[in-house]
Amino acid sequence: MKPTFTRLPPLLRHGAWLAAALLGGCASYHPAPLPAAAHLSASVAGLDVARAQIALPTLAHYDFDPAKPLDATGLAILSVLNNPQLKAERARLGVARAQAFDAGLLPDPQLGFSQDFPGNSAGATTSAYNLGLSYDIAALITHHAAQRAAQHAATQVNLQVLWAEWQTVAQARLLYTRITGNTARLSLLEQERTLFSQRLQRSKAALAQGNVTRLDVDAQLVPLQALTQNIQQIERQQLALQSQLHALLGLRADVPLPLAAPAPQAEPSAAQVDATLKALPHIRPDLMALQAGYAAQEQKVRQVVLGQFPAFNLGFTRARDTAGVNTVGFGVNISLPLFNRNQGVIAVQRATRAQLRADYQARLDQADADVRQVQADLALLQRQRQNLLAALPALESADAAAQQALQQGGMSLLEFINQRTALLDQRLALQANAQQRAEQILALQLLTGLGPYRQAAALASHSQTNDSPL
Repeated sequence: MKPTFTRLPPLLRHGAWLAAALLGGCASYHPAPLPAAAHLSASVAGLDVARAQIALPTLAHYDFDPAKPLDATGLAILSVLNNPQLKAERARLGVARAQAFDAGLLPDPQLGFSQDFPGNSAGATTSAYNLGLSYDIAALITHHAAQRAAQHAATQVNLQVLWAEWQTVAQARLLYTRITGNTARLSLLEQERTLFSQRLQRSKAALAQGNVTRLDVDAQLVPLQALTQNIQQIERQQLALQSQLHALLGLRADVPLPLAAPAPQAEPSAAQVDATLKALPHIRPDLMALQAGYAAQEQKVRQVVLGQFPAFNLGFTRARDTAGVNTVGFGVNISLPLFNRNQGVIAVQRATRAQLRADYQARLDQADADVRQVQADLALLQRQRQNLLAALPALESADAAAQQALQQGGMSLLEFINQRTALLDQRLALQANAQQRAEQILALQLLTGLGPYRQAAALASHSQTNDSPL
């Protein structure tokens, strides 16, 4: 049914038809119910592998085959595309873009209408009306600054999402390193347990023949039990790590996830690290996000400074009194800046800007300290590895001699067990050192934007706004 405006004054009637047409283009409401169950993939093949959506070029161009055992890069690809937390972060980006769009819209004009009906008044010949159209001119003064602030805020969220993607990649690679490291450690322990189990069976057979004593048999139970407990502890760690990896990928906990053998990671050179530290504010997304947030705050300060000028509202009116006299006029409303003058808001925004500047400096200082700490850790791990490798041949030679001495009766079983345990501890220490070194390399790559993040850091820096005040 069409609205009827035939009884309204001509100008108002045209305005009413215009308003009805505008309202016809308004958005409509559609409910969006919450999900009722978990949405986890039941297989690796069901995960998203649309690598064109990845902001890390190294990952996007990687030769990925989900049918094969996954390496660290393959896990990183799946985590970036399927991590539930990242999907929530990307939804925040949609909110920020919508806010930037909203800030770019000009304020609407105000249309007002009133109508009076005369009672028993002499001389009244018709009803009276007043039609006014006004606009807040002051809103135009601060509009550009508000729009720029919203655009910088959207850039900040975009960079925060990119930093979250970097951290998700690092988490996937870290879990891969720990799981494969535990696998290598379990292999050493299982091999050793098999040897001790076989020796225990031979000792029991010798005990039945009266060739050894019961003490010799019981002495082997202690290291065997210690190995079993160590293996069980690592298996529990594996279960927790695999659960974390499944959650990171958006996989059901019971989905098989075969992993490929790890490849050695090259440690960034000192020259590479020093070069990236000088350009770190233009490499790390978290630092660039703080820069964008500071740029947004600069625009907010500019906006409130402009807002201290008197509010200016301009309007035009058309009216008719009860005597049938028609008039046309205009009106101006100006606020008098006597008491407030927006000084409180200006002080708050300037203090917020100072806080953001201090936060940025603190993050920048911490980033430098984190990189230097990882470098120191890597240097220490390298020295420890050299010491471990230097001592290994002597322990292997001593173990071989101990086995021969045990067979010839020149060494007690307890002495042999102690010698064998020393060699196992040395091999486990070497494996732990290799894993710790791999983890520190992953951390250094994340902190400096090297490794798989290198080209992505350059792209992020290029996409940042050029008028950042930092």
